[in-house]
Amino acid sequence: MFGALLRFWDLGQWSFWIDEVFTVRDAQNFSLGSWQNIPNPIPYLAVKLSIALASDSEWGSRLIPCIVGIVTIPAVFGLGRTLFNWQIGLLGSAFMTCSSWHLFWTQNARYPVFTLLFAVLTAWFFYLSLERDSILLTISALISCLCLILSHTLSVVIVPALAVYAAICLFEKSSKKRWLNLLIFFIPFTIPVLALIFPQVRGYLFSGWGRNEWQRSPLYIVLTLVHGVSIPIAVAAFFGFVASPFNKSTRFLLCYAGVPLGLFLIASQLQNVAGYYLFWTIPAYFILAGVACERVWRAVVPQLGRNILGIFVPCVLVVTLLSQIYLYFRIENGGRPRWQEAFEAIQVEKRPTDKVVLSEPEMGKYYLPEATSVYIGGLLKDQEGFEREWETSGKERLWFVVDVASFNVFDGDTAVRSWIRKRGHLVKTLPAFSRVKDRTIHIYLLE
Repeated sequence: MFGALLRFWDLGQWSFWIDEVFTVRDAQNFSLGSWQNIPNPIPYLAVKLSIALASDSEWGSRLIPCIVGIVTIPAVFGLGRTLFNWQIGLLGSAFMTCSSWHLFWTQNARYPVFTLLFAVLTAWFFYLSLERDSILLTISALISCLCLILSHTLSVVIVPALAVYAAICLFEKSSKKRWLNLLIFFIPFTIPVLALIFPQVRGYLFSGWGRNEWQRSPLYIVLTLVHGVSIPIAVAAFFGFVASPFNKSTRFLLCYAGVPLGLFLIASQLQNVAGYYLFWTIPAYFILAGVACERVWRAVVPQLGRNILGIFVPCVLVVTLLSQIYLYFRIENGGRPRWQEAFEAIQVEKRPTDKVVLSEPEMGKYYLPEATSVYIGGLLKDQEGFEREWETSGKERLWFVVDVASFNVFDGDTAVRSWIRKRGHLVKTLPAFSRVKDRTIHIYLLE
Protein backbone atom coordinates (compact mmCIF):
# COMPACT_ATOMS: atom_id res chain seq x y z
CA MET A 1 0.00 0.00 0.00
CA PHE A 2 2.85 2.38 0.80
CA GLY A 3 4.54 1.51 -2.49
CA ALA A 4 1.30 2.12 -4.39
CA LEU A 5 0.83 5.49 -2.66
CA LEU A 6 4.33 6.62 -3.62
CA ARG A 7 3.95 5.50 -7.23
CA PHE A 8 0.59 7.14 -7.82
CA TRP A 9 1.75 10.33 -6.09
CA ASP A 10 2.20 13.07 -8.72
CA LEU A 11 1.96 10.43 -11.47
CA GLY A 12 0.51 12.96 -13.91
CA GLN A 13 2.47 15.92 -12.56
CA TRP A 14 5.76 15.18 -14.30
CA SER A 15 6.19 16.23 -17.91
CA PHE A 16 6.92 13.61 -20.54
CA TRP A 17 10.55 13.36 -21.60
CA ILE A 18 11.63 12.62 -25.13
CA ASP A 19 11.70 8.80 -24.94
CA GLU A 20 8.24 8.78 -23.37
CA VAL A 21 6.87 10.93 -26.20
CA PHE A 22 8.32 8.50 -28.74
CA THR A 23 6.76 5.58 -26.86
CA VAL A 24 3.35 7.24 -26.61
CA ARG A 25 3.41 8.16 -30.30
CA ASP A 26 4.45 4.67 -31.38
CA ALA A 27 1.94 3.09 -29.00
CA GLN A 28 -0.88 5.11 -30.55
CA ASN A 29 0.17 3.87 -34.00
CA PHE A 30 0.67 0.29 -32.79
CA SER A 31 -1.55 -2.28 -34.52
CA LEU A 32 -1.71 -5.97 -35.33
CA GLY A 33 -0.27 -5.18 -38.74
CA SER A 34 2.78 -3.36 -37.37
CA TRP A 35 3.71 -5.39 -34.30
CA GLN A 36 6.25 -7.51 -36.20
CA ASN A 37 8.30 -4.38 -36.91
CA ILE A 38 8.68 -3.67 -33.17
CA PRO A 39 11.09 -6.01 -31.34
CA ASN A 40 9.62 -5.22 -27.92
CA PRO A 41 5.83 -5.04 -28.46
CA ILE A 42 4.63 -5.69 -24.89
CA PRO A 43 5.34 -2.17 -23.50
CA TYR A 44 3.77 -0.53 -26.56
CA LEU A 45 0.69 -2.69 -26.31
CA ALA A 46 0.40 -1.91 -22.60
CA VAL A 47 0.77 1.85 -23.16
CA LYS A 48 -1.76 1.70 -26.00
CA LEU A 49 -4.23 -0.04 -23.67
CA SER A 50 -3.43 2.47 -20.93
CA ILE A 51 -4.19 5.37 -23.30
CA ALA A 52 -7.45 3.70 -24.37
CA LEU A 53 -8.49 3.36 -20.73
CA ALA A 54 -7.36 6.71 -19.35
CA SER A 55 -6.40 9.14 -22.20
CA ASP A 56 -3.05 10.08 -23.71
CA SER A 57 -2.19 12.48 -20.89
CA GLU A 58 0.82 11.90 -18.67
CA TRP A 59 -1.32 10.19 -16.04
CA GLY A 60 -3.27 8.10 -18.50
CA SER A 61 -0.24 6.91 -20.49
CA ARG A 62 1.56 5.86 -17.31
CA LEU A 63 -1.36 4.12 -15.61
CA ILE A 64 -0.65 0.50 -16.62
CA PRO A 65 3.15 0.82 -16.26
CA CYS A 66 2.52 2.21 -12.78
CA ILE A 67 0.32 -0.75 -11.86
CA VAL A 68 2.92 -3.17 -13.24
CA GLY A 69 5.58 -1.45 -11.14
CA ILE A 70 3.45 -1.83 -8.02
CA VAL A 71 2.94 -5.55 -8.72
CA THR A 72 6.72 -6.07 -8.74
CA ILE A 73 6.86 -5.27 -5.02
CA PRO A 74 5.02 -8.43 -3.84
CA ALA A 75 6.75 -10.36 -6.64
CA VAL A 76 10.14 -9.48 -5.11
CA PHE A 77 8.80 -10.56 -1.73
CA GLY A 78 7.81 -13.92 -3.21
CA LEU A 79 11.23 -14.42 -4.80
CA GLY A 80 13.06 -13.48 -1.60
CA ARG A 81 10.88 -15.75 0.52
CA THR A 82 11.43 -18.68 -1.86
CA LEU A 83 15.19 -18.18 -1.96
CA PHE A 84 15.65 -17.58 1.76
CA ASN A 85 12.76 -16.83 4.13
CA TRP A 86 9.89 -14.42 4.62
CA GLN A 87 12.00 -11.95 6.62
CA ILE A 88 14.49 -11.50 3.78
CA GLY A 89 11.64 -11.39 1.27
CA LEU A 90 10.02 -8.64 3.31
CA LEU A 91 13.25 -6.66 3.54
CA GLY A 92 13.92 -7.01 -0.20
CA SER A 93 10.43 -5.82 -1.10
CA ALA A 94 10.69 -2.96 1.43
CA PHE A 95 13.91 -1.76 -0.20
CA MET A 96 12.23 -2.02 -3.60
CA THR A 97 9.29 0.00 -2.30
CA CYS A 98 11.59 2.80 -1.16
CA SER A 99 13.79 2.80 -4.27
CA SER A 100 13.71 6.10 -6.16
CA TRP A 101 15.07 4.34 -9.27
CA HIS A 102 12.18 1.89 -9.26
CA LEU A 103 9.82 4.79 -8.54
CA PHE A 104 11.15 6.72 -11.54
CA TRP A 105 10.66 3.87 -14.02
CA THR A 106 7.28 2.97 -12.53
CA GLN A 107 6.15 6.53 -13.26
CA ASN A 108 7.25 6.19 -16.90
CA ALA A 109 5.40 5.11 -20.02
CA ARG A 110 8.43 3.00 -20.94
CA TYR A 111 9.58 -0.62 -20.89
CA PRO A 112 11.84 -1.07 -17.78
CA VAL A 113 9.06 -1.92 -15.31
CA PHE A 114 7.87 -4.68 -17.63
CA THR A 115 11.36 -6.18 -17.84
CA LEU A 116 11.61 -6.10 -14.05
CA LEU A 117 8.32 -7.90 -13.47
CA PHE A 118 8.93 -10.60 -16.07
CA ALA A 119 12.55 -11.07 -14.93
CA VAL A 120 11.43 -11.64 -11.33
CA LEU A 121 8.78 -14.11 -12.48
CA THR A 122 11.28 -15.87 -14.75
CA ALA A 123 13.83 -16.19 -11.95
CA TRP A 124 11.20 -17.29 -9.44
CA PHE A 125 9.66 -19.98 -11.65
CA PHE A 126 13.02 -21.19 -12.96
CA TYR A 127 14.47 -21.62 -9.47
CA LEU A 128 11.38 -23.50 -8.29
CA SER A 129 11.32 -25.64 -11.42
CA LEU A 130 14.80 -26.95 -10.61
CA GLU A 131 13.98 -27.41 -6.94
CA ARG A 132 10.84 -29.39 -7.68
CA ASP A 133 11.67 -30.79 -11.14
CA SER A 134 8.31 -29.42 -12.29
CA ILE A 135 7.43 -29.24 -15.99
CA LEU A 136 4.60 -26.80 -15.26
CA LEU A 137 6.98 -24.39 -13.51
CA THR A 138 9.49 -24.78 -16.35
CA ILE A 139 6.85 -23.81 -18.90
CA SER A 140 5.84 -20.87 -16.68
CA ALA A 141 9.46 -19.75 -16.55
CA LEU A 142 9.74 -20.07 -20.34
CA ILE A 143 6.61 -17.97 -20.93
CA SER A 144 7.82 -15.31 -18.48
CA CYS A 145 11.24 -15.25 -20.15
CA LEU A 146 9.70 -14.78 -23.59
CA CYS A 147 7.62 -11.90 -22.23
CA LEU A 148 10.80 -10.44 -20.75
CA ILE A 149 12.58 -10.53 -24.10
CA LEU A 150 9.50 -9.10 -25.83
CA SER A 151 9.69 -6.22 -23.36
CA HIS A 152 13.32 -5.43 -24.20
CA THR A 153 15.44 -7.49 -26.56
CA LEU A 154 18.72 -7.14 -24.65
CA SER A 155 17.10 -8.74 -21.61
CA VAL A 156 17.89 -12.00 -23.38
CA VAL A 157 21.12 -12.00 -21.34
CA ILE A 158 19.07 -13.59 -18.55
CA VAL A 159 19.21 -16.84 -20.56
CA PRO A 160 22.99 -17.38 -20.17
CA ALA A 161 22.63 -16.35 -16.52
CA LEU A 162 20.09 -19.10 -15.93
CA ALA A 163 22.20 -21.50 -18.01
CA VAL A 164 25.18 -20.99 -15.69
CA TYR A 165 23.04 -21.72 -12.63
CA ALA A 166 21.50 -24.75 -14.35
CA ALA A 167 24.98 -26.11 -15.09
CA ILE A 168 25.90 -25.78 -11.41
CA CYS A 169 22.72 -27.63 -10.42
CA LEU A 170 23.41 -30.40 -12.93
CA PHE A 171 26.90 -30.79 -11.55
CA GLU A 172 25.44 -31.28 -8.07
CA LYS A 173 22.51 -33.47 -9.10
CA SER A 174 21.62 -34.84 -12.50
CA SER A 175 18.43 -36.67 -13.41
CA LYS A 176 16.42 -37.41 -16.54
CA LYS A 177 13.54 -35.23 -15.37
CA ARG A 178 15.84 -32.30 -14.69
CA TRP A 179 17.45 -32.66 -18.11
CA LEU A 180 14.00 -32.76 -19.70
CA ASN A 181 12.94 -29.57 -17.96
CA LEU A 182 16.11 -27.77 -18.97
CA LEU A 183 15.72 -28.85 -22.58
CA ILE A 184 12.12 -27.58 -22.57
CA PHE A 185 13.35 -24.19 -21.32
CA PHE A 186 16.53 -23.70 -23.35
CA ILE A 187 15.77 -25.28 -26.74
CA PRO A 188 13.45 -22.40 -27.88
CA PHE A 189 16.37 -19.99 -27.41
CA THR A 190 18.71 -21.96 -29.67
CA ILE A 191 16.70 -21.05 -32.76
CA PRO A 192 17.51 -17.29 -32.59
CA VAL A 193 21.17 -18.15 -31.97
CA LEU A 194 21.26 -20.31 -35.10
CA ALA A 195 19.65 -17.45 -37.02
CA LEU A 196 22.80 -15.37 -36.44
CA ILE A 197 24.44 -17.23 -39.33
CA PHE A 198 22.35 -15.10 -41.69
CA PRO A 199 23.91 -11.68 -42.47
CA GLN A 200 20.46 -10.05 -42.60
CA VAL A 201 19.76 -11.04 -38.99
CA ARG A 202 23.16 -9.81 -37.77
CA GLY A 203 22.70 -6.56 -39.66
CA TYR A 204 19.29 -5.99 -38.08
CA LEU A 205 20.54 -6.67 -34.55
CA PHE A 206 23.55 -4.38 -34.75
CA SER A 207 22.26 -1.61 -37.01
CA GLY A 208 22.00 1.86 -35.51
CA TRP A 209 23.88 1.06 -32.32
CA GLY A 210 27.28 2.55 -32.88
CA ARG A 211 30.44 1.56 -31.09
CA ASN A 212 30.54 3.25 -27.67
CA GLU A 213 28.80 6.23 -29.21
CA TRP A 214 27.93 7.69 -25.80
CA GLN A 215 30.99 6.50 -23.93
CA ARG A 216 29.19 3.55 -22.30
CA SER A 217 32.33 2.38 -20.54
CA PRO A 218 32.37 -0.48 -18.01
CA LEU A 219 32.82 2.05 -15.21
CA TYR A 220 29.80 4.00 -16.44
CA ILE A 221 27.63 0.86 -16.37
CA VAL A 222 28.77 -0.13 -12.88
CA LEU A 223 28.26 3.37 -11.51
CA THR A 224 24.78 3.50 -13.05
CA LEU A 225 23.81 0.36 -11.16
CA VAL A 226 25.41 1.49 -7.90
CA HIS A 227 23.81 4.92 -8.11
CA GLY A 228 20.47 3.38 -9.10
CA VAL A 229 20.18 1.00 -6.16
CA SER A 230 22.04 3.49 -3.87
CA ILE A 231 25.51 3.12 -2.38
CA PRO A 232 24.31 1.75 1.02
CA ILE A 233 22.26 -0.96 -0.70
CA ALA A 234 25.19 -1.86 -2.97
CA VAL A 235 27.51 -2.14 0.06
CA ALA A 236 24.96 -4.18 2.01
CA ALA A 237 24.41 -6.47 -1.01
CA PHE A 238 28.16 -7.08 -1.22
CA PHE A 239 28.31 -8.07 2.46
CA GLY A 240 25.19 -10.19 1.99
CA PHE A 241 27.06 -12.15 -0.67
CA VAL A 242 30.25 -12.40 1.41
CA ALA A 243 28.25 -13.65 4.41
CA SER A 244 26.89 -16.65 2.48
CA PRO A 245 28.96 -17.20 -0.68
CA PHE A 246 28.35 -20.95 -0.83
CA ASN A 247 24.61 -20.78 -0.24
CA LYS A 248 22.61 -22.12 -3.18
CA SER A 249 20.24 -19.15 -3.19
CA THR A 250 23.16 -16.72 -3.08
CA ARG A 251 24.72 -18.45 -6.08
CA PHE A 252 21.43 -18.09 -7.92
CA LEU A 253 21.31 -14.34 -7.24
CA LEU A 254 24.94 -14.02 -8.28
CA CYS A 255 24.10 -15.66 -11.61
CA TYR A 256 20.90 -13.61 -11.97
CA ALA A 257 22.68 -10.26 -11.53
CA GLY A 258 26.36 -11.03 -12.12
CA VAL A 259 26.32 -12.85 -15.47
CA PRO A 260 24.27 -10.15 -17.29
CA LEU A 261 26.49 -7.45 -15.79
CA GLY A 262 29.62 -9.27 -16.95
CA LEU A 263 28.22 -9.71 -20.46
CA PHE A 264 27.28 -6.03 -20.62
CA LEU A 265 30.74 -4.96 -19.49
CA ILE A 266 32.22 -6.98 -22.35
CA ALA A 267 29.61 -5.78 -24.85
CA SER A 268 30.23 -2.14 -23.92
CA GLN A 269 33.55 -2.39 -25.76
CA LEU A 270 31.74 -3.34 -28.97
CA GLN A 271 28.25 -1.87 -28.81
CA ASN A 272 26.40 1.00 -27.19
CA VAL A 273 24.81 -0.48 -24.07
CA ALA A 274 23.59 1.52 -21.09
CA GLY A 275 23.57 0.63 -17.41
CA TYR A 276 19.84 1.11 -17.05
CA TYR A 277 19.28 -1.78 -19.46
CA LEU A 278 20.14 -3.93 -16.41
CA PHE A 279 17.41 -2.34 -14.30
CA TRP A 280 15.65 -5.72 -14.15
CA THR A 281 18.55 -7.19 -12.12
CA ILE A 282 18.11 -4.87 -9.11
CA PRO A 283 15.92 -7.32 -7.11
CA ALA A 284 19.08 -9.40 -6.56
CA TYR A 285 20.78 -6.44 -4.89
CA PHE A 286 17.79 -5.69 -2.65
CA ILE A 287 17.42 -9.31 -1.60
CA LEU A 288 21.17 -9.66 -0.89
CA ALA A 289 20.95 -6.46 1.18
CA GLY A 290 18.17 -8.20 3.11
CA VAL A 291 20.50 -11.17 3.63
CA ALA A 292 23.11 -8.83 5.12
CA CYS A 293 20.54 -7.38 7.51
CA GLU A 294 19.49 -10.85 8.63
CA ARG A 295 23.10 -11.96 9.17
CA VAL A 296 23.71 -8.93 11.37
CA TRP A 297 20.57 -9.79 13.30
CA ARG A 298 21.65 -13.38 13.86
CA ALA A 299 25.37 -13.01 14.43
CA VAL A 300 25.80 -9.72 16.26
CA VAL A 301 22.53 -8.66 17.76
CA PRO A 302 21.85 -11.45 20.29
CA GLN A 303 24.76 -10.19 22.34
CA LEU A 304 23.67 -6.55 22.28
CA GLY A 305 19.89 -6.65 22.39
CA ARG A 306 17.50 -7.35 19.57
CA ASN A 307 15.22 -4.38 20.23
CA ILE A 308 17.87 -1.74 19.45
CA LEU A 309 20.61 -2.86 17.10
CA GLY A 310 18.52 -5.49 15.39
CA ILE A 311 16.58 -2.91 13.42
CA PHE A 312 19.41 -0.39 13.05
CA VAL A 313 20.91 -1.63 9.75
CA PRO A 314 17.64 -2.01 7.79
CA CYS A 315 16.43 1.31 9.20
CA VAL A 316 19.57 3.06 7.95
CA LEU A 317 19.01 1.57 4.50
CA VAL A 318 15.33 2.52 4.42
CA VAL A 319 15.97 6.05 5.66
CA THR A 320 18.66 6.51 3.00
CA LEU A 321 16.28 5.34 0.28
CA LEU A 322 13.46 7.53 1.60
CA SER A 323 15.77 10.57 1.59
CA GLN A 324 16.33 9.97 -2.13
CA ILE A 325 12.57 9.78 -2.64
CA TYR A 326 12.23 13.11 -0.83
CA LEU A 327 14.72 14.61 -3.30
CA TYR A 328 12.85 12.97 -6.17
CA PHE A 329 9.56 14.67 -5.29
CA ARG A 330 10.72 17.98 -3.80
CA ILE A 331 13.97 18.83 -5.57
CA GLU A 332 14.52 16.73 -8.70
CA ASN A 333 11.13 17.24 -10.39
CA GLY A 334 10.70 13.49 -10.73
CA GLY A 335 13.99 13.18 -12.61
CA ARG A 336 12.61 14.98 -15.67
CA PRO A 337 13.07 18.30 -17.48
CA ARG A 338 10.08 20.68 -17.31
CA TRP A 339 9.04 20.44 -20.95
CA GLN A 340 5.33 20.97 -20.34
CA GLU A 341 5.91 24.20 -18.43
CA ALA A 342 8.27 25.40 -21.15
CA PHE A 343 5.66 25.07 -23.87
CA GLU A 344 2.99 26.59 -21.65
CA ALA A 345 5.22 29.65 -21.26
CA ILE A 346 5.63 29.88 -25.04
CA GLN A 347 1.89 29.44 -25.56
CA VAL A 348 1.17 32.59 -23.55
CA GLU A 349 3.13 34.88 -25.93
CA LYS A 350 3.16 32.88 -29.14
CA ARG A 351 1.96 34.40 -32.41
CA PRO A 352 0.51 32.30 -35.25
CA THR A 353 3.62 32.74 -37.44
CA ASP A 354 6.14 31.93 -34.71
CA LYS A 355 8.47 28.95 -35.02
CA VAL A 356 9.95 26.92 -32.19
CA VAL A 357 13.56 25.73 -32.57
CA LEU A 358 14.27 22.55 -30.62
CA SER A 359 16.83 19.82 -30.17
CA GLU A 360 13.85 17.43 -29.91
CA PRO A 361 11.12 18.55 -32.37
CA GLU A 362 8.87 15.67 -31.24
CA MET A 363 8.41 17.44 -27.91
CA GLY A 364 7.02 20.47 -29.74
CA LYS A 365 4.73 18.34 -31.89
CA TYR A 366 3.25 16.79 -28.76
CA TYR A 367 2.94 19.79 -26.43
CA LEU A 368 2.49 22.58 -29.00
CA PRO A 369 1.18 20.97 -32.20
CA GLU A 370 -0.18 24.23 -33.64
CA ALA A 371 3.32 25.76 -33.80
CA THR A 372 5.97 24.90 -36.39
CA SER A 373 8.75 22.90 -34.75
CA VAL A 374 12.23 23.30 -36.28
CA TYR A 375 15.21 21.07 -35.58
CA ILE A 376 18.20 23.02 -34.33
CA GLY A 377 20.50 21.08 -36.66
CA GLY A 378 20.62 23.95 -39.17
CA LEU A 379 22.07 26.32 -36.59
CA LEU A 380 24.40 23.61 -35.36
CA LYS A 381 25.88 22.98 -38.81
CA ASP A 382 25.99 26.50 -40.24
CA GLN A 383 25.34 29.47 -37.99
CA GLU A 384 25.90 32.07 -40.70
CA GLY A 385 23.64 30.22 -43.14
CA PHE A 386 20.95 29.90 -40.47
CA GLU A 387 21.13 33.65 -39.82
CA ARG A 388 20.93 34.51 -43.53
CA GLU A 389 17.90 32.30 -43.95
CA TRP A 390 16.28 33.96 -40.94
CA GLU A 391 16.92 37.46 -42.33
CA THR A 392 15.60 36.61 -45.81
CA SER A 393 12.44 35.17 -44.26
CA GLY A 394 11.55 38.57 -42.83
CA LYS A 395 13.08 37.97 -39.40
CA GLU A 396 10.15 35.95 -38.16
CA ARG A 397 10.00 35.37 -34.44
CA LEU A 398 11.89 32.28 -33.31
CA TRP A 399 11.57 30.61 -29.95
CA PHE A 400 14.61 28.63 -28.81
CA VAL A 401 14.05 25.93 -26.22
CA VAL A 402 17.50 25.18 -24.83
CA ASP A 403 17.41 21.95 -22.83
CA VAL A 404 20.78 21.91 -21.14
CA ALA A 405 21.17 18.12 -20.94
CA SER A 406 20.93 17.71 -24.73
CA PHE A 407 22.92 20.84 -25.57
CA ASN A 408 25.78 19.67 -23.35
CA VAL A 409 26.12 16.69 -25.71
CA PHE A 410 26.15 18.36 -29.14
CA ASP A 411 27.12 21.89 -28.07
CA GLY A 412 29.99 21.17 -25.73
CA ASP A 413 31.84 24.34 -26.73
CA THR A 414 28.60 26.39 -26.17
CA ALA A 415 28.98 28.00 -29.62
CA VAL A 416 25.30 27.51 -30.47
CA ARG A 417 24.16 28.75 -27.07
CA SER A 418 26.40 31.80 -27.38
CA TRP A 419 24.80 32.58 -30.76
CA ILE A 420 21.31 32.28 -29.22
CA ARG A 421 22.17 34.43 -26.18
CA LYS A 422 23.75 37.13 -28.38
CA ARG A 423 20.76 37.52 -30.71
CA GLY A 424 17.81 36.61 -28.51
CA HIS A 425 16.64 37.51 -25.05
CA LEU A 426 15.94 35.15 -22.18
CA VAL A 427 12.22 34.72 -21.52
CA LYS A 428 12.20 32.07 -18.81
CA THR A 429 14.39 29.55 -17.02
CA LEU A 430 12.98 26.29 -15.69
CA PRO A 431 15.63 24.74 -13.42
CA ALA A 432 15.76 21.00 -12.76
CA PHE A 433 18.63 18.92 -11.43
CA SER A 434 18.47 15.17 -10.93
CA ARG A 435 20.75 12.17 -10.84
CA VAL A 436 23.87 14.32 -11.04
CA LYS A 437 22.63 15.94 -14.23
CA ASP A 438 21.49 19.44 -15.13
CA ARG A 439 18.07 19.16 -16.82
CA THR A 440 17.32 22.88 -16.83
CA ILE A 441 15.44 24.40 -19.78
CA HIS A 442 16.04 27.99 -20.95
CA ILE A 443 13.58 29.73 -23.27
CA TYR A 444 14.87 32.47 -25.59
CA LEU A 445 12.98 34.63 -28.06
CA LEU A 446 14.62 35.97 -31.21
CA GLU A 447 12.65 38.79 -32.89
